[in-house]
Amino acid sequence: MKFFVFDDPDILSGTGIRFYPKIKAGQKVKNRKTKFERLSQHSPQGFMPLGAYSYTQSVFHVDRIGRYCSIATNVSVMGNTHPHTWVTTSPITYKERRRKFWGVQGENRGLTFNETVPPVTIGHDVWIGQNVLLKSGISIGDGAVVAAGAVVTKDVEPYAIIGGNPAAVIRRRFSDEIVSDLVELQWWRYKYDCLQHLDFSEPQMFIDEFPEAEHLEELAEERLNIDGHLNQKLISDQLVS
Repeated sequence: MKFFVFDDPDILSGTGIRFYPKIKAGQKVKNRKTKFERLSQHSPQGFMPLGAYSYTQSVFHVDRIGRYCSIATNVSVMGNTHPHTWVTTSPITYKERRRKFWGVQGENRGLTFNETVPPVTIGHDVWIGQNVLLKSGISIGDGAVVAAGAVVTKDVEPYAIIGGNPAAVIRRRFSDEIVSDLVELQWWRYKYDCLQHLDFSEPQMFIDEFPEAEHLEELAEERLNIDGHLNQKLISDQLVS
């Protein structure tokens, strides 16, 4: 079954899994097999492969989304590809059902073309604005910002701010030194509880005051589908009782 039916929305209590807008009793949510971390917020349209502390208001073809990501409404991925280096991009040359549809008679050359749309990959701490269109198969690096309305056709470097059609780099969020330090710290690996005392508004101060390893608690990555998370909660509740 591709959908998960929430007969009782309260079943999510204590799981750290949220929806916005809130789901209603009897509501069906697609992408049942999608694996994600707890502490994530999904759209009622479907589950997404979110990391912890991430939220999305869109559902689209993506392989993985990191932690601390913010994804706005109406983000989508370009559809099937076409053979743009051929004489024609029309699928009539490589799809028999298209030829049947148009009543084409006679023998065809037997050309083939793979229309498969590879998924997008999104790193950690990525912010994607409204009405963004992404080319299939691209990667968006850690810390990147994609401006509203952008059409992204290429991989996005870490901590780049991009926008436009086609999207281009507007600037980097920070200096090369700060970007390098943040990439090396990989602060998203740890529970927010042991980072919340840091000044996130001052990148250099954040880096300078970043705790030593003994004061950090790593948040182990555990990506399960909705059934896995609910089964895990059931076992935990039974152990407590």
